[in-house]
Amino acid sequence: MATGLSIHIGLNFVDANAYNGWNGQLNGCVNDANALKAVADSLSYRSTILTNGQATSIRVIQEIGRAAQTLRAGDIMWLTYSGHGGQVQDANSDEADAMDETWVLYDRELIDDELHALWSQFEAGVRICVLSDSCHSGTVAKMTWAEDIQAAHERRRAREGRKAKSSDDKIWEDTAKAMPLDIQDAVNVRDKLMYDTLQWISGSSRDADVRASVLLISGCQDNQLSYDGSYYGQFTGALLQVWDNGAFTGDYRSFHHDILNLMPLEQSPNYFKVGTPNPAFEQQKPFTVEPPAVPTQPATPPTTPPTTPTPSSTRPTLRRGDSNEHVRYLQEQLRSLGYALVADGYFGDRTQAAVRQFQTDEGLQADGIVGPSTWAALEAASLTPTPPTTPPTTPPTTQPTTPTPSGTRPTLRRGDTNGDVRYLQQLLRDYGYEVTVDGVFGPMTEAHVRDFQRSFGIHPVDGVVGPDTWAELEF
Repeated sequence: MATGLSIHIGLNFVDANAYNGWNGQLNGCVNDANALKAVADSLSYRSTILTNGQATSIRVIQEIGRAAQTLRAGDIMWLTYSGHGGQVQDANSDEADAMDETWVLYDRELIDDELHALWSQFEAGVRICVLSDSCHSGTVAKMTWAEDIQAAHERRRAREGRKAKSSDDKIWEDTAKAMPLDIQDAVNVRDKLMYDTLQWISGSSRDADVRASVLLISGCQDNQLSYDGSYYGQFTGALLQVWDNGAFTGDYRSFHHDILNLMPLEQSPNYFKVGTPNPAFEQQKPFTVEPPAVPTQPATPPTTPPTTPTPSSTRPTLRRGDSNEHVRYLQEQLRSLGYALVADGYFGDRTQAAVRQFQTDEGLQADGIVGPSTWAALEAASLTPTPPTTPPTTPPTTQPTTPTPSGTRPTLRRGDTNGDVRYLQQLLRDYGYEVTVDGVFGPMTEAHVRDFQRSFGIHPVDGVVGPDTWAELEF
């Protein structure tokens, strides 16, 4: 029988003496830790909880280290963190933006290089699931972006003809789980020698030999903020709703997608892999203690049709749970009409709600199923003309949106200018990256590609869009 160990960390406050007088007051983090520990207990994990003053750097490192010494191939560690995120200056040149991400623990920040060093202590075959309900932001641009959220929401609501529901609907009024920049800068200056030394001891995350399989689902993208809530954090609250007391039956990927569909547009949970790839792990129901009985290969990808694969009259009926390029095309058409969707190719709750609203607006049966009548109405109303079913002999430089089948997409790099670049940029925007969709692969597009590769554990992180990067972008 496999062993499951879980560690649950939640900080509603930190030691003000360690952070220049700032105590980092939050509301829901201890509730997050208690709720996830209860889930772990129900699944027969041997669980540990560290809250507030218990969540020191020494205790957290000790608990993870003990797990590394205890677990063997086939076992699992489930680690959850809810609290502030921060950044320290990169001392070992393993970060493109010269900043390392951190968890803001009670006495000091725990650097991502330290976590990578800890992952490398686990045996091959160990599964590690990490849930991090925190921010990973620290630049003025990111904070300014967050402050502009309210205006963006009002513009979207005006376009959709609806009003703000209540104060609970105003996510931007909640507390961002990020250390304030002035505090972060002061602490980084005061404790620079300590944080540099910790990075030198840990070594570069690029060099860490991680034999275990680490899967991280975090509260937001690197260019976004995570938010506290009235009882749980926004991310943990959505996660618990999807988990539904264990009624959820999908795998880790669908778990992430279903959480994403419950989140506001300005907070899109990330899906990140480190160490030895383990498709069988990803295909399990989340938090399952027992390993898969027989390792399974990734499902053979279907022959990916182009974004406009068939004439309107023969498009397939789509419903919740479908995941393919037909769904992506549906989402693109709804987006062109002003519906707030991510064109990720997955037909989840948010897509179903948009379909029902469209059907209501068009006087159709609002069942959330996209059949012939809905397809016909959608393509008649869309602001994006339906491309011909037979592609032109010479594709234009900026069209079509998905110019080639997924399996034959060209490798893209800085300097390229074509429709494939435009499609790449649109996918990056769907993941929350602020990239201009102009069909030109310039320095900013390359920087966003590197960020995406880093976030999804794609190696090398070189800014070149090859098969592995395309596969993650189009998942």
